[in-house]
Amino acid sequence: MGKSTHLFHNRDLIQCEANSLIDLLAVDAYNKPDQEVFHFVDDKGESVEVFDYQTLSNSISRIAKALQQIQQRNIEHQDQALIVLPQGVDFVTSFYGCMAAGIIAVPSFPPKNQLQIERLQYAIEDLGKPIVITNKTVLPLLEEQLAHLPIRWLLVEECEAIAPQPLYNFKTNEQDIALLQYSSGTTGKPKGVIITNQNILDNSELIRQSFGHQEDKTRMMLWLPPHHDMGLVGGVMQGVYTGYPTMLMPTDLFLRSQFRWLKAVTDFRATTTGAPNFAFDLAVKNIRDARLAELDLSSLQNLFCGAEPINAQTVNRFFDKFAQCGLKPEAFLPCYGMAEATLMVSGKPHSQQYKQLCVDEPLLKRGMVKAVDTPSTHSQWLVSSGKVHDSIDAQIVDPNTHIALADGQVGEVWLQGNSISPGYWQDKERTDANFGLTLAGHSETYHRTGDLGFYHKGELYITGRLKEVIIIRGANFYPQDLEYEASLAFPELKNCRSAAFSVAEQGKELLVMALEVPRNVAEFDSYVKTLNGRLIERFGVKADKILFLPRKTIKITSSGKLQRVAIKQAYEQGSLQAYHQFNLDVPSDDNQQSVHNAQTELDITDVASVEHWLVCKVHELTGVAIAHISPKDSLANVGLDSVLAMEILFKLEQLTGIYLAPDVLYSCNTPHLLAKQITNVASKTSKTELDPTC
Repeated sequence: MGKSTHLFHNRDLIQCEANSLIDLLAVDAYNKPDQEVFHFVDDKGESVEVFDYQTLSNSISRIAKALQQIQQRNIEHQDQALIVLPQGVDFVTSFYGCMAAGIIAVPSFPPKNQLQIERLQYAIEDLGKPIVITNKTVLPLLEEQLAHLPIRWLLVEECEAIAPQPLYNFKTNEQDIALLQYSSGTTGKPKGVIITNQNILDNSELIRQSFGHQEDKTRMMLWLPPHHDMGLVGGVMQGVYTGYPTMLMPTDLFLRSQFRWLKAVTDFRATTTGAPNFAFDLAVKNIRDARLAELDLSSLQNLFCGAEPINAQTVNRFFDKFAQCGLKPEAFLPCYGMAEATLMVSGKPHSQQYKQLCVDEPLLKRGMVKAVDTPSTHSQWLVSSGKVHDSIDAQIVDPNTHIALADGQVGEVWLQGNSISPGYWQDKERTDANFGLTLAGHSETYHRTGDLGFYHKGELYITGRLKEVIIIRGANFYPQDLEYEASLAFPELKNCRSAAFSVAEQGKELLVMALEVPRNVAEFDSYVKTLNGRLIERFGVKADKILFLPRKTIKITSSGKLQRVAIKQAYEQGSLQAYHQFNLDVPSDDNQQSVHNAQTELDITDVASVEHWLVCKVHELTGVAIAHISPKDSLANVGLDSVLAMEILFKLEQLTGIYLAPDVLYSCNTPHLLAKQITNVASKTSKTELDPTC
């Protein structure tokens, strides 16, 4: 690629070749040292720390020098550093410190449960003997859990005394690996997606062009976690690449209050923000109409939505609600991408209206696209993921014959371009199976995404997945992990298989667990409670539907692999013969009055009153009958996943003004324990401090 012209499209500063984002930061630190680049919001949303280019450059160089002092000089490949830090200043400076030092950055986060600890252990073992960058607060937990592993430690506090130096003293290589994006399950080897400096530069330019970002006009506000591709490439990197300021807010703050997301957009006058589809749902549901007057969203030029299936009804409800806040319809920017493509593949062209298409649903499930003029019970609205950028060749391919398909035919999305990853870290088998594939009759090589889609009038529509990974609220879950947990939950079910898959129903993606059980099993409610309790405790997700099937219903291949696609198709066709089917229902109108009473009668000085309020909240959010919820029950055991539990903390703050940090849910994991903690905090809080204006 033409580096100097490609990268300095909006910087009439100096001419040089840029091999990485560090070179761009070096230029900006030299030419505009006092200009703002990052605004970091704290976990309570009460203060903002502003970094200019000089401050950022100094912090990065301190980390880089410290890394260079402890890296292995004589290893065959680049050294690696696992960044185990919460969102905020230290994470960002550590990430760029790795890039400046020529060390592969592996983004992670402080583990809060056993599953996260195990995934961290997997990554460390896969890397060998990495440097672990953390802080003095997180270190004791890591030392306790990881003491048996070979690790070199770097504490960010130890870097503060190091004298900074200009970033142009650090030399980077365009072909070097910049980071590994790990996506790992508990029952298999971690999968580290390799991203090079060139991948980052090319995809950053793709995003800049697609979004119409400009150095002197764009302002981005994001709460997405930087440990994953959309928050990292979109939030931590894109502003540095283009040269505009970015406000970064902790994800927990958004989960507690979606209002704070849009209020931050308002106050920062952000021109770009975005999130997965579930965030738009939560905003519509939880932001009160009385607070809409406080929001001004007229500055937004790009409201992007990606990382999970985009639901047309969600989009329509969001714009119906927030149009009065100045939100422009043309700002909505549906997009498609993945870690293997660095981030973005396609998106709605900047400033244009996004497209929707109504199709015949039964035909779509058979791989055929037929547009319909009049919506009906047998039709489905699809949201276009926009146009594929010119730098990427995206083909729709028959996954079995590897033949490219025509417009209007559903097939697997295959990708080629400079944004595409070279493969998976130290995993030749997976790399060979997913990268370097050729189309029938062609010599070019492609990456097979596992995603299904089609083209219609030049725009890409994503319809589902050929691969079996399940996406719930923007997070990936691997079916074998969920199935393994089911086997641990029910050791008595010998010679019985389970299968996990997702289906699109009720305008969203639902998790389905199919369990084989003996004919004499009757305690289905107990099985449901046990399974969902374990899934929530382990993964923070629950099954929306649980099917109890006769033995030998779930077939396997000759090589012993579960035929999940076949069991999913049988479910969708209604041909499964089940003993019992559990469906997660919304609470009935009969119980709404008790919920309302619990809200109005809440006495935060009385444990029993708070317990009852919490029980009613659990019922309201999960649909579990109040009579079946004990104050001594684990919140996980009654179907409260991590996002819904955060919603209770937000409702509490909204109603009473009492703030509890999200970590309280790990130690106070029953209504009784949580009620005791709430009353304890209330007793130490003055009435003037209890200001419920979240």
